[in-house]
Amino acid sequence: MFATYEEPRWSVWLLFNCTNYQNHPEDAEIGIAVITNGSRISQVQATMCERVCSLCSAPFEEVGQESALTPYLAHDIERFRSSGYAIMKDDEVTG
Repeated sequence: MFATYEEPRWSVWLLFNCTNYQNHPEDAEIGIAVITNGSRISQVQATMCERVCSLCSAPFEEVGQESALTPYLAHDIERFRSSGYAIMKDDEVTG
């Protein structure tokens, strides 16, 4: 028998910027960082393609993906927040 590998629940960060973030107030967020895993990436991407920014109603665009290492999630969260991202879990996005 082969052992099955189960991907960690939180293994990927997807970064989405508001396409109009340059016109947001200086202290406003520029986008959303969503924590997910490989099996849910396409669902999060599809949902975010239909979402609009709550500040300016502009659409979001995906600007990057990063591996998430579970022991360092708190560090990632702080890093993304300080870069201007709201932090969300995939189930909060796809609800």
